[in-house]
Amino acid sequence: MQLRSYSGLLVGFIVFGIVVWLANRVHTELTDPGFAQTVLIAVAGWASGWLVGFLVSPNTSNELRNLSQATSTITAFVAGFMMAKVEPSFTPIFANGQLMNEPIYGIRVLIFIICFVVAAINMYVFREFTGRY
Repeated sequence: MQLRSYSGLLVGFIVFGIVVWLANRVHTELTDPGFAQTVLIAVAGWASGWLVGFLVSPNTSNELRNLSQATSTITAFVAGFMMAKVEPSFTPIFANGQLMNEPIYGIRVLIFIICFVVAAINMYVFREFTGRY
């Protein structure tokens, strides 16, 4: 069972590498100098996914109790922060068809989502089947 978990982690890192390689190709094609920003977005998605995967797969009842408290605190903070700070920064992206005129925004959102989902699945599977971390 541990071999499956480790092979799942390996596949996750391979997917991350492919995403970064594709981001490099897209930035070269669009002549956009923001490749470092895109990689940072990918890493943020990866880290967020690992955190969510960790929080949804507790191993012991003590860990379950501690993680549920941490999860509710983090959820309240993130929801409050997103309502107050993040929404105004999305307004310029959607104004005047900016999202359609600048495809890099959509690409970055997809990169974040892909990295988030793969990392969350990796961490969940790893913790469920190995009982570590």
